[in-house]
Amino acid sequence: MIWDRVAPLYDVVVNTANRAVYAATGTAVARLIRPGDTVLECACGTGAITAAIAPTCASVVATDYSEGMLKQARKKLARFPHVVVEQADITDLHYADDSFDAVVAGNVIHLLPEPGDALKEIKRVVRPGGTIIVPTYVIPKKRAHTMFLRLISRFGVHFQEHFDPASYQAFFERMGCTGVTYRVVRGRIPCVIASFTNDQ
Repeated sequence: MIWDRVAPLYDVVVNTANRAVYAATGTAVARLIRPGDTVLECACGTGAITAAIAPTCASVVATDYSEGMLKQARKKLARFPHVVVEQADITDLHYADDSFDAVVAGNVIHLLPEPGDALKEIKRVVRPGGTIIVPTYVIPKKRAHTMFLRLISRFGVHFQEHFDPASYQAFFERMGCTGVTYRVVRGRIPCVIASFTNDQ
């Protein structure tokens, strides 16, 4: 799997290419988590967002499909006794309905061929009234961003969806999500953090 191969270098590459956004996204997501929340994080990668939100909540289950990424995450998150790191598929989660107060799925849905399937699973495992937080890179049509996409494609990383802010908002509208707020983390490759209350 491509993510297993890139995992040891992931933090270095992303910090080099998009340092400001990489750091600020975790901080912004942490502000949306409540102190007593039980949190599921999907596609945690090396644990950058997890490390930011762990001090703010009751517990975190940090998951990823890639064992290589999870290996890096376990190292980074070992200092947090209330964080569990385990393998899970965002499109087929093995958790019961209404299991978590909040779910975070950072920078993953643009990589999925069917991002709607992932969003349905996320909504299923969040209790009614819980919080869903979906930070995602958006790619304005500028030459620098096109060059960035060409660079990462050489490592085997391909965006399935090329969201811009408008199409990202349209995605949530198509999925029937209401009351969604959008926060933009600006940088070389901006990130838009969508968040809303689960009204299932």
